[in-house]
Amino acid sequence: MKQDISTSVVVGIIGIVVAYFAFSFILPAIDNVKFSVLNSDTSANLEEPNKEVFNYRAVNPTVEVYIGNNGKNE
Repeated sequence: MKQDISTSVVVGIIGIVVAYFAFSFILPAIDNVKFSVLNSDTSANLEEPNKEVFNYRAVNPTVEVYIGNNGKNE
């Protein structure tokens, strides 16, 4: 039983080493990456929403859309 465990550990280590070298050969090297930074003039102030568009009492506070006559007779 000890021999089975040691053999499994050795095979696992060899597999990891082979996979490391195989993928480092296949995959290209990672180049330097540059990130764009936001301008410092960006503010965190919020504006009040338009009351004609925003319904604060709704579960989904977006524009209410009625399709059809909505039970009203015109």
